[in-house]
Parts: sequence; C-alpha cells; structure tokens
Amino acid sequence: MNLYPRSFLRLILVGWWLGALPLLAAVAFASISFNDIAVRSANVVQQASLTARLGWELPEQLSHMERSLRQYEVLRDRSLLDDYAASRREWRQSSEEFARIPLLVPLAGRIGAMLAAEDAAYAKLATAGTAPLRETLVAIKGQAFGLLDEAGQRIDGERNAFSAEADALRQRVLITLAVAFGLAGAMFWLGRRLLAKLLSRFERAVVALGQNRLERRIRLKGPEDLQWVGRRLDWLRRRLLALEQQRNRILRHVSHELKTPLAALREGASLLHEGVAGPLSPQQAKIAGIMQGNALRLQRLIDSLLKMQQAGYLRDRIEPVPLRLDELIQQILATHQLAARNKHLHVSGTLAPLTVAGGREELTTIIDNLVSNAIKFSPDGGQLRLTLTQEGESAVLDVIDDGPGVPEADREKIFEPFYRSPASRGVAGVGLGLAIAREFVAAHRGTLDLVATTAGTHFRATLPLAGADA
Repeated sequence: MNLYPRSFLRLILVGWWLGALPLLAAVAFASISFNDIAVRSANVVQQASLTARLGWELPEQLSHMERSLRQYEVLRDRSLLDDYAASRREWRQSSEEFARIPLLVPLAGRIGAMLAAEDAAYAKLATAGTAPLRETLVAIKGQAFGLLDEAGQRIDGERNAFSAEADALRQRVLITLAVAFGLAGAMFWLGRRLLAKLLSRFERAVVALGQNRLERRIRLKGPEDLQWVGRRLDWLRRRLLALEQQRNRILRHVSHELKTPLAALREGASLLHEGVAGPLSPQQAKIAGIMQGNALRLQRLIDSLLKMQQAGYLRDRIEPVPLRLDELIQQILATHQLAARNKHLHVSGTLAPLTVAGGREELTTIIDNLVSNAIKFSPDGGQLRLTLTQEGESAVLDVIDDGPGVPEADREKIFEPFYRSPASRGVAGVGLGLAIAREFVAAHRGTLDLVATTAGTHFRATLPLAGADA
C-alpha cells in the first residue's frame, strides 16, 4: 500500500503544511488568549473607572442632602426640601448604578438596605420632623464610606488577580510557542529525512547504472512520479544489460574466431623466420620477424580482450580460495626479475603475511599488471617499492614507481579500456592492463585507485581479507 502522495510536489507541500501546522495552532491559541484577556482587561478598567466616579459622587450627594436638610432646619425654606429631593433622586440613581457593577454585586444587599433606611426616614419627614432623617443620613454616610472602601479593595483584588492571570497566560503562550517550534522543527527534520531518503535511493540507482552494476532490479518507493522514474531507470538498466551481454558475446565470438587463423599465422611466420622453408635473405628475414612480432602482439591483444570480457562476469562467479597474498606477490616479482634487472631497478618493500580469499588467476593478473606497468614506466636505475599492509579487515597493496606520473586530467581516464596517456606513447601496450586490473579487483569486492603523489606513480589495491564480510 502506497501511503505517499501522488506527486513529489504534493509530498513537499504536505511536509511544509505539517511543519507549519504547530506554528499556526500556537499563533491561533495566542491570538484567542490575548483577545480574551484584552476583553477582560477592558471590562476591569471600565468597572474600576465607574467605581471611582461613583465613589466620588455618592459622598458628595449625601453631603449635599445633609447640608440641604440642616439649612432647612435653620431657615425653614421649602425650596431647600426641593433641593434635598433632587439630590436624593441623584443619590438613589447613583446607588442603584453602583449596585449593578458586576464586581460589586455582593454589596447590592447592603446598598439596598441603605436605600430602604433612607426611604423609611424620608417618609416620616412630615410627621417626625427632620431629626430622624438627619440621623439616618449620618449613619448612611458612614456606611457608604465603608462600602466604598470595600469596593476599592474588590477592584484592587480583581486587578491583582487579572495581573497574575496575565502573567500565567504569558508563560503558557511562551511554552506553547516553544513546543510549537519544537514540533515544527521535528516535522521539518522528519520531512527532510524522508526527502533525503527518497533522493538517496534515486542517487544509488543512478550510481549503480554509472558503475555498470546492472544485476539488481531498480525499484524506487515514494510518490507515483518517483516510482515512474524508477521504472524508466529499470528499463534503462535492462537495455544496458542487454547491450553489455551482446557486446561481450560478440567480443567473445570474434576473439575465439581470430585465435585459430592467428595461431596459423604465428606458426607460419615462425617457420619462415627460422628458415624451415629455405634460407631467407636479410630483407626477407626482417619482414618475417616483423610478421612474427605483430602476430604475437595481436595474440596478446586478443588475450587481453578475452580477460576484459571475462572480468565483467566475475563478480558473482569467482570461486574464492584462501591465498597468501605476500607469497603470490613474491612469485610474480620473481617472474619480472629479469625485466627489472635490465633497467637496473631497485625493488624494495615490506610484505605482511596476509591471507585473502579470491581466484588465483585473477589475483595474479591484478598484481602482474601493476608490477609490469610500474617496470615499463620506471626510468633506468629507478626504484620500485611494494608494500602490503593490513587496514581493518582489508589487505592494502601499494605499488610505487619513479616514472613520469599521471597528469591530473588523466587520473580517472587511465582506468578506461584502450586509453593511453601522453606519457605512455613510447611504451608498448594497448591500454587494457589497468582496466582489467580494476575489473578483477572490483570482482573481489575491492578497490583500485591512483593515489595522489608529487612524483612518480602510486597505485593502491584494497582487497578484503579471508573471513571478512564482503
């Protein structure tokens, strides 16, 4: 079951949305929270402002009522009672408004008691006179100051509680944002890992094609467009594999077909050169020698082509046997002793006793090609150094000579079949030795590289030791 989106673009967009979702949720939470606290803050400020205004008006109105009543007692002017009645209406309205303030609702009963006491005393004004009403106003005035003090305390308490809640909300918002950024970072990291994983699969498939590893089927998991690319790459793999098999088949057929007439040509040239068919003139002997030499050269070329073709099939076909690599190197050096002596080369090195698992013929070809290559390019009286060491679970063979070296531009080209660098133009060869050596090393799950050096040439072959995982 494919859980990926239909396209790579959709996968990227889904990843971005999943990464942005925690941030959007955190922003929404912060916005709602701050909007709520802003509304509550406005309500608290409004109630505090109303309490402050009424806290100033109520004592003034009570004082004006008391003053009008006392003046009436002295002057007996009925207009003063009208002033009292007007102030009384304002005071009652202010008291009722005061009782309706949400924060002061618990004080509404006491405010109602004050209004009722004043009503009762005012109703008896005509019969009992002003004294009871004046005493009631004095008592109400004292109660009013007590109520105002308590109202102020309630407002201050609400303000402090609101401030504490705002601080707590600020901390919650900061924590939420931190968690959101953490989740967003985790989502982006997971998305990046997923994309890197998908792209690495694609890269490995392309690298496998470039390295001519065509045996394994290419299947890319992911969005449908990436799977489509995988199918096209697998089609390309099959085409390359078919072309490779066709090339090897033709090469093998042609090489084998050439062997028989070439053997006859070599034998005939050899017989002519030896004078079996009769004595030859010097010019005829020279021509027969040229024919014999070129026939041998053509034979070596065909053998190299067959080895090159064989190397392409060895990766899964070598029957490995334990071999002492140091002893094999010494045997090969012995076969090249005469060539090294003719060039007055000083051969040195240290060979550790290491055992590898591989094919004897193939390993012999690898070492022989490297040694013969070093001897051919070394100057007269130069040095040839070979070292065999162990690095981890690998045997490392270094072959170093004092030759002209390899230009930077030719470092990878020298491993290509039939390629010959400008420095090798005057040296006999067809340009297949290093290509065959690298193919055989790769067939043993090893590597053959040209190591950078200031002078001469340094080749390094790395092969897994016997018993090491491939």
